[in-house]
Amino acid sequence: MNTLTRGSLRLFRLFGITVYLNWMWIFAVLYFMYAAGGVSFWNFLFVLALFGIVLAHEFGHALACRSVGGQADTIVLWPLGGVAYVSPPWRPGAMLWSIVAGPLVNVALAPVLWALLPAPVRHQLLGVTGALLPIAWLVQAPRVTELLMLCTPAQAFVLQLLALDLAVLTFNLMPVYPLDGGKILWSALWFFIGETRALRVASILGIIGAGGFMLLAFAQGSLWLVFIAVFILVSALSAFRQAGAVQQARRIPRHRGLACPNCHIAPPCGNFWQCGACGVHFDMFAHHGRCPQCGANYLNNEIQCLDCRRMAPVSGWFTAATVEAAPAGAGSDAASKTLD
Repeated sequence: MNTLTRGSLRLFRLFGITVYLNWMWIFAVLYFMYAAGGVSFWNFLFVLALFGIVLAHEFGHALACRSVGGQADTIVLWPLGGVAYVSPPWRPGAMLWSIVAGPLVNVALAPVLWALLPAPVRHQLLGVTGALLPIAWLVQAPRVTELLMLCTPAQAFVLQLLALDLAVLTFNLMPVYPLDGGKILWSALWFFIGETRALRVASILGIIGAGGFMLLAFAQGSLWLVFIAVFILVSALSAFRQAGAVQQARRIPRHRGLACPNCHIAPPCGNFWQCGACGVHFDMFAHHGRCPQCGANYLNNEIQCLDCRRMAPVSGWFTAATVEAAPAGAGSDAASKTLD
């Protein structure tokens, strides 16, 4: 169980994916209702719709990951949006599709919401008949306020959802790791300069972006932006350290003739595993799945691959040895989280 699901409420399960609601979500509801003008039916519905859009976005990530053979079975809604826990196959194309599918959901929602607007509002948004929808108008509060005067409460709600959907899309496409835009940049650069260098570039941009969010937070006096800036900074620093760890892992000797059943990378030589019975650290594969001190047998137990972070029985590494093992350090933390 991951950190966010601890103490979270299990809402439902759809397409084999379990959705949780973190207890801290209540703070987001109160904050957004306050920002929207106070407690009212429409404001409460607006907040629910916000997280509905976020949830659809996260399902886009999860279903895309599974479409390329990855694992994705958990989504958590929390104050900063949503987190989809996805583990796509460790290759740039699969990673890129798993990430870009989230924003594509927002792109698909936009014309649906657009069609629900009354003709006078659509005409005002277009400016000139036949022109493309100017997204910039929708994210400008004064323009939205002016257009709301032409709408009934229900139509105004749809217009706000359209603006919100496009705002979520714009925010997530910022090239700042760990936002989708930053991860898309990482996956795209992976094709040209390799996984580790691409991750370093994306994480450095994330650190710079966190500084920009913090300056904006102080300029606007927004506590919410402070939280976002801190989260981005922590995540970007973690990714930068991860890139360094992958480079170090490439220098660690590997067990010949063995391979992870998931990523097909040979396991490292070293005392990286701890016996649950006696507590000693030992090399799981040098001792064929047995603790050298107490003799505890882990051959049929699932352990986590130190490269792709996916679980598999120890015996699976010996079975997968019939497949040529990938070189050391060919993968890293394949268990990716998407934040929106």
